[in-house]
Amino acid sequence: MKFDVMGRIGNMRLPDGKTALLYSIYEAVSNAIQAIEERFGRAEFAKRGIINVLVDLNPDKSLKYIAISDNGIGLNSTHLAAFETCDTRQKYSIGGKGVGRLIWIKVFDEIKVRSTYEVGIVGYEQISFKFDPTEEESLVGLTKSKGEAGDVGTHIILAEVKPDQNAGITRSLLARHICHHFFPYFIAGSMPRLNVMFGRRELDIGEYLTSKIDVRAKETIDVPLGSIGKLEISHVYVEKSISRELSNAILLAAQGRVVKSIEIEKKFALKGLVNGRAYVCVVHGQFLDAKVDQERTGFKALETELEAITDAAMESAERFLEEHIAGVRKLQKRFVIEILEEHPQLAISVKDIDAYVSALSPSMSGEDIGKTLFTLLYRHERKLKSQIKHLEDAEVDHESEHSRREQIDDLVQKVTDDAKRRLAEYTIKRHQIIQLARSLLRYNSEEKKSYHWERTLHELVCPMGKMLDAKDYDEHNLWLIDDLLSYYSFFASDKAMSNFGVDGERKEPDLIFFNPYGFRREGTNDPVVIIEFKRPGDETLSSDPVDQVLEYIERLRSRTVRDIEGAIVSDINEQTPFECIVICDLSMGARKRFERSVAQNPTPDGQGYYGFSPNHKASIRVLSYGKVFRDAELRNQGFFAKLGLLPEEVRRALSAATQAAE
Repeated sequence: MKFDVMGRIGNMRLPDGKTALLYSIYEAVSNAIQAIEERFGRAEFAKRGIINVLVDLNPDKSLKYIAISDNGIGLNSTHLAAFETCDTRQKYSIGGKGVGRLIWIKVFDEIKVRSTYEVGIVGYEQISFKFDPTEEESLVGLTKSKGEAGDVGTHIILAEVKPDQNAGITRSLLARHICHHFFPYFIAGSMPRLNVMFGRRELDIGEYLTSKIDVRAKETIDVPLGSIGKLEISHVYVEKSISRELSNAILLAAQGRVVKSIEIEKKFALKGLVNGRAYVCVVHGQFLDAKVDQERTGFKALETELEAITDAAMESAERFLEEHIAGVRKLQKRFVIEILEEHPQLAISVKDIDAYVSALSPSMSGEDIGKTLFTLLYRHERKLKSQIKHLEDAEVDHESEHSRREQIDDLVQKVTDDAKRRLAEYTIKRHQIIQLARSLLRYNSEEKKSYHWERTLHELVCPMGKMLDAKDYDEHNLWLIDDLLSYYSFFASDKAMSNFGVDGERKEPDLIFFNPYGFRREGTNDPVVIIEFKRPGDETLSSDPVDQVLEYIERLRSRTVRDIEGAIVSDINEQTPFECIVICDLSMGARKRFERSVAQNPTPDGQGYYGFSPNHKASIRVLSYGKVFRDAELRNQGFFAKLGLLPEEVRRALSAATQAAE
């Protein structure tokens, strides 16, 4: 049978371009390591061995040649015969496949070899040749001469890159890839000194890598599946700058070289490692050594076997990263609590926060957790809807009546609980509005001179310059003052009285409400509510707010109020009662003014005043901004406390947030 070298190359799964250039170097370095170990023995070869990789470029930065030299045993007659034999089994016991030179042939047109080896006891011989496997005699121009003891080793030059294989290569790229490919050798301390010379610049890869890695732990694990057996695992921290392939990955290695890299950065949230480094889990063992393919780019093993090895490595990595993962869990727990604080209805999926967080993937961010919780809520609501529909469509007979009643009770409880959670979310939104309102009261001395904050607070409670009715519930936050205000059928915000039917009156009450509870009662006098805001921080009150609201009443007497469409809303006569609310800062100047007015009676908490004007049939309340927002928060908090249904830690967090806002 004749052997077609180029046909063999064409049939092999060999890399191309830049990867092929790198693999050409890998093969030469790997051969050098084996030659050095054979010369000096396993105990000494890492200390005494030297490998040099020289890369020279043309003026246009294209690759001129790559030279790899070592001080190994050399190509003596035995090794020379193996060198000339494709698929030789000479190094099979140490992982040699006998096909590395095929990559050189695929990439380079010229391969020169010079090697010196020991002959007899004190003699040395040197050989030189060009390697061309397309020739019948592949060692072209083989010459032998006397060698020197100091020259023992092999020197290989790979030159004249094939046009279809040339690719750019840099010193840093070469260094990173050598670090990655031979990483198992380096962390095991079994790598001879390896120098990379790129033009005039030289780098000792061992020293470079030693300063950037930290081997923290090693363990042996047993994988019982098939013949996998024992695996050696090393847990290493590395500088992120070394190589992307070395950043947060599991490396499956064979014969001291990395064959497969599995990214685990997302799975274990490794981007945020406390020490600022990357994590690497290196796995090797006899099974992987035996199963690596000829090209060393994969394993000839069953998918189930590789999955078992990967799973075992993942478990080992998780044990090693336990402290880091605990920190991630703590952060995820905070995310869950914060999400449930704002969206209590999502608690349908979280009965116990710690148990829920422990089931999350460490890679899940706050946004991922939120998406998952909303998805679970959506599924829950769809399932509930389907159960109700199924119950509605099911036929009822005497035997199934009891079971049906139990199903209905269960569904009623689920729907009720869901409604409570949604109400809880509504109360939380109210709490946020109250926090925002309180923040508006924090002004400096210069801001006191403007009416900016008065308008902003007014807008927060109810938009200015509008006439609204009960259906416009979403446009205001009147509950901040009194929940009952939301149920007036018609109200105006900062609109001239002429806009709602009081002809000729240009006065503009801040807020005025007509027709309570959304319906008119003929023959009765429903109260009209007037609210007046005063500028926060006004020390002296530029105008008398009590006198101001009483004047509004006088102008409304015996008038008919109409809504936006002209329909009669209220007929105001002499018996119509009024309720007036003045909201302001109770400065010393303001207190003196109120104590001389109709509303001179202080409230028990000292944060307001009240009184009654018989002539106007008007009750008057004066409230500080602080009292308004505090009372709103207390009402809201009491309502929320009755709802329950949230995990204890979420309830505590919400309670603490409310107290902090006081």
